[in-house]
Order: sequence, then C-alpha cells, then structure tokens
Amino acid sequence: MGEHSYEKADWGLIAALALSCGIQLASAQTLDKIRLGNSGTGINTYLLDLGRRMGLFRKHGVDLEAIYVSSGSLLNQALLAGTFEMIMSQGSEAMLAKLRGADLRINAVVANRFNHVFLTAPSITSIKQLKGKRVAVSRFGSGSHFQTNLVLKEGGLDPEKDVTVLQIGNSGARMASILSGVVDGTIMAGDFVPKARKEGFNILTDLSDTKIEYPFLSVHMLGSYTDRNLRIVKAVIKGLSDSVRALQSDPVAAKAAIRAALRTDDATTVDYALQRSVQVLDRRPFPTPAGIQTVLDELGKEAKGKNWKFEDFVDLRALRELEKEGFFK
Repeated sequence: MGEHSYEKADWGLIAALALSCGIQLASAQTLDKIRLGNSGTGINTYLLDLGRRMGLFRKHGVDLEAIYVSSGSLLNQALLAGTFEMIMSQGSEAMLAKLRGADLRINAVVANRFNHVFLTAPSITSIKQLKGKRVAVSRFGSGSHFQTNLVLKEGGLDPEKDVTVLQIGNSGARMASILSGVVDGTIMAGDFVPKARKEGFNILTDLSDTKIEYPFLSVHMLGSYTDRNLRIVKAVIKGLSDSVRALQSDPVAAKAAIRAALRTDDATTVDYALQRSVQVLDRRPFPTPAGIQTVLDELGKEAKGKNWKFEDFVDLRALRELEKEGFFK
C-alpha cells in the first residue's frame, strides 16, 4: 500500500512538472521576435541593455534583439530594406526620409531634448574660429550632422561653405578623430564630457542646456508595419517605458548598463552619463509639436514648398491606446 502511494505521488509530481514546463514553453513560444536597429553609443544603448538584463521587454511578450549600426542614416536604409522591424535613433533622420518619400513614422520619443555637446580642439575657443577647419559627423544626413549644422549656424557659420564636414562614424570614432587631430571640432554624446575635459578640449556648446525641443531619441518604423502590428508596437513602447523608469530609479542597475555600454569603470564618467540620462529621458514618450517643428525649420530645403505638419511625421495610435489604458500613470 505504501509503495503504491509512493508511485502515485511520483506520477503526480511528474504531471505537475510537465504542466509547468508546458506553460513555460507556451509562454516562450508566444514571445514576438523583434529586430530593433539602433545607433549611437549613449542613452539608447543603456536603455536597451537595461531592458534586456531586467527582462522588461519579455515581460510584455517581446523577444527584442537590439542590433547596433554606426549611423542613423544607415539604419534608415536597413529599415527600408527589411532588415529591421523598427529602429531607434534621432527623429530628424526619420523625418528626412519621410521628406524624401519614405513612409516612416515616429511612434514614440523617449527623449525630447538634446544630449549632445559640441567640442573643439584646445586652440579653438569659439565656433567662428572653425571657419576653414574640419568637423566630424557620423554620416551625412544623420542626427549628428543635423545637430552640427544647428550649432554652426547658431555660431554664425554656414555649414556648407565655412567648414569641411567629414564622415567619421559614431561618438567613439569622432572622439578618436579629434584626439588625433584629424578634425578640429565635433558633435559628441554628452557622456564623453569628462574624458574631453580631461584631455583639455573645449565644450563650446552643450545642447542639453538649451530649451530647444527635438526628437532626440525616437522609435520609428514603416507605416505599413504599424498598421499590421499595433499590438507589438505597444509592447515595445511598454518595454522602453519600463526601462526608462528603471534607469531613473535603480542607479545600481543603470550604472551596470552604462559601464557595459561605454566599456569603462571610470566612476566620474558613469555618474555623469547617468545624471544626463535621468534628466533627458521621459517616462511618457510622446513626440512634441515643437520638437518636430525644430527639425522642419532646419530641413526647410527638403520640404520643397509643401506645408508639412506634425501629423505627417508621427503615428500616435499606440501611445494614445496606452494612455487610455493608464499605462503611463
């Protein structure tokens, strides 16, 4: 009798384990595999890595594969070619593609402020001294190019006539180019400020100090993808919003992600990067009309006489549904 009861208990345990494994397997099978391309070496990298480490995308049913590409303009090309379902970069890049005929839509903006600075060699103490000099961007048409033009114009220079613009690559590559003397100035992620100051370079403009709104870190995709996959778009935005909350409220986890992304244990650099990220990021990731207008004002030539509006560049369906559901409270 005892032996028979023991066997029954074993079979019950096996059945329970099988059921548990079945549930886990079913859960894994329901995850939507998403390839998200991203560029830059700063905030977007921290967010995506933090979300992966903490399982914040999987929590919302998304198996997110984040793939790094060296510039936003290359990202757009990859998106149009079908390499990614969505990309995360600066909104000006999506808007430029839209102005040139691609149906790209901005679905969320987790930062509506700049996080970049413009730094120069020690001998350059004003923007006007860059006349006749070389400056670095990642690629032509990228967000770094957009911001460089903005800074140069504010400083009284014509970006097309007064400087030579070189395509160098991401912030790390641009930092190397100014350290080696290849260029005299460059736009740079604010995270590199401690290193730049240590090397004696001048921070001529800190765009985060301005009140200018700009879709600095946006999630965009083809309109046809959004039309077919609104549920997935909502899930990705949920994961990103949770990652923003974690970065702003869990400094230990945030610093671990920053150290991994920047490949540094320098406490000053990590602390500075976290401080800027907390200031810039928005838990309610809506694009702003003023931010879209900033880009339109700068890309006036591309508008070709058409009266473009905020609604031409954004798709707020996912955000509005999440707002109704109370997700951002």
